[in-house]
Amino acid sequence: MQSSKDHEAREVVTIRQFGNMPEALLAQGCLDAARVESFLADINVSRLEWPITRGVRLQVNAEDAETATALLEQSAAADS
Repeated sequence: MQSSKDHEAREVVTIRQFGNMPEALLAQGCLDAARVESFLADINVSRLEWPITRGVRLQVNAEDAETATALLEQSAAADS
């Protein structure tokens, strides 16, 4: 039997917001490569109602937010 801790919902936080899908997918791929679990929020809404949405939000578990942000900043610095 699983403990109640296994069923607790994790808090997710938005660490970035993107105006287009390719940028969001690249950032998510960067996190995936580092084995940081991430989620793209508002992906379906943005496809249907792009002009009136906030874009695509990249979210991670709250405990991974600092690491994920640092990884994305390192990646951006390396691209410069």
